[in-house]
Amino acid sequence: METAQFFGKEKVSKVLLKMAPPVMFAQLIQALYNIVDSLFVGRYAETGLTALSIIYPLQLLMIALAVGSGVGINTIMAAKLGIGNKKSANEFAGVGTPLAIGLWILFAIICWFIMPAYARMSTNSEAVITDIIIYGRIVCVFSIGLFLESIWTKVIQAHGDMRSPMYAQIAGAITNIILDPLLIFGMCGFPEMGIAGAAIATVIGQFVTAAVVFKKGYYKSPPRFKYKRYITKIFRLGIPNMLMQSAYTFYILGLNLILAKFSDQAVTALGLYYKWQTFFFIPLGAMQICIVPLLSFNYAARNIERCRQTLLASVGFGMALMAMGTLCFEFLPVQMLSTFSSDEKVIEIGTIGFRFIGISFIPLVTSLIFPVFFQAVGFGLKSSLLTIIRTMVLFVPLGYAFSRFGLNWFWLTFPVTEVVTTLVGFYFYRQFLEHPYTQNVSQIESKDLVIKKSKPGVIITIAREHGSSGKQIGKLVAERLNIPFYYKEMTVLAAQESGLDKEFVSNINENSPSILHELYLSTKVVQHAIVAQAKVIRKIAEYGSCVIVGRAADYVLKDNKDVVRIFIYAPEEYRIQRIMEVYGDTREEAMNFIKKSNDARAAYYQNISGHTWGDRKHYDLLIDASCGLEETADIIIQYVNAKSNS
Repeated sequence: METAQFFGKEKVSKVLLKMAPPVMFAQLIQALYNIVDSLFVGRYAETGLTALSIIYPLQLLMIALAVGSGVGINTIMAAKLGIGNKKSANEFAGVGTPLAIGLWILFAIICWFIMPAYARMSTNSEAVITDIIIYGRIVCVFSIGLFLESIWTKVIQAHGDMRSPMYAQIAGAITNIILDPLLIFGMCGFPEMGIAGAAIATVIGQFVTAAVVFKKGYYKSPPRFKYKRYITKIFRLGIPNMLMQSAYTFYILGLNLILAKFSDQAVTALGLYYKWQTFFFIPLGAMQICIVPLLSFNYAARNIERCRQTLLASVGFGMALMAMGTLCFEFLPVQMLSTFSSDEKVIEIGTIGFRFIGISFIPLVTSLIFPVFFQAVGFGLKSSLLTIIRTMVLFVPLGYAFSRFGLNWFWLTFPVTEVVTTLVGFYFYRQFLEHPYTQNVSQIESKDLVIKKSKPGVIITIAREHGSSGKQIGKLVAERLNIPFYYKEMTVLAAQESGLDKEFVSNINENSPSILHELYLSTKVVQHAIVAQAKVIRKIAEYGSCVIVGRAADYVLKDNKDVVRIFIYAPEEYRIQRIMEVYGDTREEAMNFIKKSNDARAAYYQNISGHTWGDRKHYDLLIDASCGLEETADIIIQYVNAKSNS
């Protein structure tokens, strides 16, 4: 089924039910691994459970670093593959392996040296400190399998293969589950290794996962002189993901440190909650993943009602499923805690904590889905703010404040945090509904626009600085040569091709934020629009001579021998005056508009081509438009004629 039909027309519940099961299955395997791992460690020694709880934030930080780098590579590769630039995509994939090794070495060295200090910061128990150092050093120093697997998985997913990584995760989790009892308790001829055995089982499981994805995920490394440029771009796109994931690391670490002042058993109880959380959050996690493409497509198609339906459906499903978690945490806390621990103090503390936390599950649905919603519709700042408010502004400060009244009061942190985050999310959602894009209905009078046939000859592509009048000059050239002119017409055709709203396609550069242009341009829905535009540009070129303004047409048609690539520029003062004259802007407004527009065009061109916008080696003719519109058009025509006759 085509993207437009599946995401734009299919019943929302049917789309979610079709996409969610594979995601839920993979997450289920991972949840079972987390639970079984703690189950065996708890059966061996109570100190091991506390150690696992204390090491958990470091493991999250490691995953954030590894997965964030993989996300950067995946984002770039998806963009390159979308426009058919397979060579560049493979080069970025090739950088992945040496980057993973470098990050692993750095992380391993730091963790080896800081582990004793980290352990003593978190507990006063010598037995727990010993377990933390043993387990932590093994899982961190030998984590190369995790780093490689995370990169290779994202490389594979960039090619649209979601099954291979799922099978790899399953293989790694099963390996870990099998090895845990053998290495911890010393069964079937293996030596009894205790918590070290649990760590070794984890590491071996990661190596198995990496081995499964190696064949498809490993690519030959590009020339070393390209590393700096490639790695810089990977981190520009990956760091936001790393920061968001790291926020969870620091809030859990903060809560652990608060609870450590009461007892190790309090830390253990919190750790057991996070173990059970991975199991109960499976449906919610799958919902978060599955609604992103559905929301992105329909927002770009300006089907706001369908976005609303998707949000309501995901929240409804999420609350229905999380209600089951609430019932378990309210009525079965003792049984859940006893599964891992026989320590009466852990069970006593955890019973109270689980019941408070269970209350938070219903508002937690909206506090987690709202950030995903805003990310999917391009409101990245709102998404990031909600995550930061929840993990950094609320959890730790509230945890500290409530802990001042006693341990039992500490657990009130969870429901209060989720309720406040939800209220902020609703406020942001009301702002979203009042946004001009969601209010206005785009016109469709150009629905039947078609590509015009033209005489064979020359295809003129024009890139231009904002305020240089490149669009008007291009139109003059087309009129004088009696060939078709494409500017807004091109974006309308791309909207028809993609099923997206023509205003969304037309305003990609205008809507690009002042910072993180690449992150915005790499979102799936924007990439869908970019690919549609590239396809339309190639189709236009097949119909004969024409003038095409903007949209990196010179690069899209780089292999077409009939293309003449023009870049139009002008002195800054000329452009400022031109903007003030045409749009009635003040001088300051004109200067800001020029900078924002040129930055967005440069980012768009770099995203498409990997080249620098305006670099003379990528154009046939660069011309200063300050000599006049008519004169500039004359020069272009003279150049085109001279080149055609040569």
